[in-house]
Amino acid sequence: MPPKLRELPVLDQVRVCRLLTSGSAPSEPKLAAVTMDAATWYRRQKRIVAELYRWLPAVLALSLLASTLPSALKGQVGMVALSVCIVLGLIANFMLNPCTRPKNVGRSLAASRNVLASRET
Repeated sequence: MPPKLRELPVLDQVRVCRLLTSGSAPSEPKLAAVTMDAATWYRRQKRIVAELYRWLPAVLALSLLASTLPSALKGQVGMVALSVCIVLGLIANFMLNPCTRPKNVGRSLAASRNVLASRET
């Protein structure tokens, strides 16, 4: 996680990650600067790391669901519930992690630059 993003309160961190994932920019200059910094940090990630963050949760979720089927057939409710919780967490990671949408991170970077440029003039 980018250092400037870590300094923000948790709700602002979530907000910046949502902005990066959706490809938009905040209207506040302070958050625009942090969004720009975070977008630059995410874009600097190596391609293999970005692909790992992009596809590993999906592969893990599918393999976990496939391995849970025998437990479900045996009636092991606790194991099935645990597996479902893990799969939901993986899906949430896939949906909220900016690394999974590099094009939107680029859009957010450009939009944040525009917000900062418009505030300076």
